[in-house]
Amino acid sequence: MNIKTIDKQSGIPLIGNIAFGIIDRGSSLIQVRATSLCNMSCVFCSTDAGPKTTTHKTGYIVDPDYLIEEVNKVVETKGETHVNLDSVGEPASYTHLTYLIQELKKNKNIYFISMQSNGTYFTKEKIDELEKAGLNRIHLSIHSTDPKQSKELFGTDEYNVKKILEVIEHISKSKIELMLAPVLLPGINDEEIEKLVELAKRIGCKIGIQKYEEYKYSRKPKGIKKENYYKFYKRLEELEEKYDIKLIYKHEAGEIYKGKSLEKPIKVGERINAKILSDGWNDGQKIAAFKNRSITINDCEAEEGDKINLKVLENKSNIYLAKRV
Repeated sequence: MNIKTIDKQSGIPLIGNIAFGIIDRGSSLIQVRATSLCNMSCVFCSTDAGPKTTTHKTGYIVDPDYLIEEVNKVVETKGETHVNLDSVGEPASYTHLTYLIQELKKNKNIYFISMQSNGTYFTKEKIDELEKAGLNRIHLSIHSTDPKQSKELFGTDEYNVKKILEVIEHISKSKIELMLAPVLLPGINDEEIEKLVELAKRIGCKIGIQKYEEYKYSRKPKGIKKENYYKFYKRLEELEEKYDIKLIYKHEAGEIYKGKSLEKPIKVGERINAKILSDGWNDGQKIAAFKNRSITINDCEAEEGDKINLKVLENKSNIYLAKRV
């Protein structure tokens, strides 16, 4: 995989791409993606991330000062904002994570900072550092307490669930809120999900069980019995009653609410001329820029620096997809 650093000099805008930058979906929350890299190869990964990827030819790391500057511009437009540091990979792999949180915390309109993580980059010292920086919550992905099954699910023998459980205990005693975020894989980790519910209740943290879904590029483990939403929520209701714990969440009052959406300066169907700036995330893709938006072009063989004609196919959530014409 080629690793590309995206900084101000690259000319690549930080709005418009699913793999990096800033995503606004019309609520008070924005997704901030500082990197697309991941150290795990989860067998059910929805984005085919990690060392075993077969679809991603390019990985991205965003310069922290460029990212902070652009997030502050977005927040100036949106007003009060919850920043969620997430990724198509592993957010904690970003070496500037603490600095990023410290600087974003200086913006008085950013009222909450949360992040997703598989926990593998965390130590007790790192958690203390993130706590001091001002991180409000960690959504931690753990799918089993069994060492053998954990290694299988994360796709590597390097995964150490004992270490993760120690980190979980430490976070639970810090000022950082903790939410365990396991994926329920019916027929695979059903019993372990209940153990994780028991763990959450014992240490007094939240747990948000996620439904397994399949997407275009997701990995599909053998033996999984897919559930519809009715069965999934029925199961959660039964676990709530059995363990007397909240498992079904809607947006918490006052935490996330409908917000001002960023302008979409490029319309679906619009024809534009733009310069190729980089390889895209997936094989056969390129990235161009127009009106301060990144645009991904599928099935494009143009070279970096070429100016080509494009037709915009999608602009949902200010994420742009186009084809060459």
